[in-house]
Amino acid sequence: MKAIFTMLLVACCLFNAAGQTSLKALLGKNVPCNFEGPEVKLDTAQYPQSRNVSYSYVYTYPKYFKEIWPVEQVVSEVRSQTDSYIDTVTYLSPDKQASMKVFAGQVVPFPLGTRRGIKVADMLAVEKAVDDYIQLLKDGKDKELGKLKISFLCKGTKGYNHSICLKGSKDQTQYLCKIVVAEMPVSGNLIFSHFVYQYPVTAKDKYEALGTTLANAFKVDL
Repeated sequence: MKAIFTMLLVACCLFNAAGQTSLKALLGKNVPCNFEGPEVKLDTAQYPQSRNVSYSYVYTYPKYFKEIWPVEQVVSEVRSQTDSYIDTVTYLSPDKQASMKVFAGQVVPFPLGTRRGIKVADMLAVEKAVDDYIQLLKDGKDKELGKLKISFLCKGTKGYNHSICLKGSKDQTQYLCKIVVAEMPVSGNLIFSHFVYQYPVTAKDKYEALGTTLANAFKVDL
């Protein structure tokens, strides 16, 4: 009996060690994902940086673009509708040909805090959510983009943070979409935050390099 107990104990220890090794490998995973192509050097005076502390992302925007926020319906200082797009900010070029939009999306439950007790299952659940969203993009079911002719798509991973970069076209309009999955500071849950840039295909020489630069500058605020 003692020998059987010892064997079970050893087997349990080996199983836990294997699980820890797998978790360490997942947390240490680092696969970059960025847009390829020409970029421009941005003057910080004309292209300031903005941080969204609530959703843990940072982005750069053209100061000469018009900043547009959605109109909130407020009754007695209480928002009358709960719309995830209410936190959307849009920047529109002076000639109204190019625009960039930043907004938050779906949330993935995740353990909170420094003693978070992350498990392999938590990591795999996040990656599955990212893979499912990539499939949704491919199927043309994204609420913002719809059905695009995709010319570039990649997935980035850094621990439990992920990113998706997509380039595609529709009706003579070119789209650059970047999604970052980052931890929200209060709940610890992970949120999909979106960057969408668009311009007419005919204005490629004027807006492509700027869009690539701004898309690559949209990142998790670590």
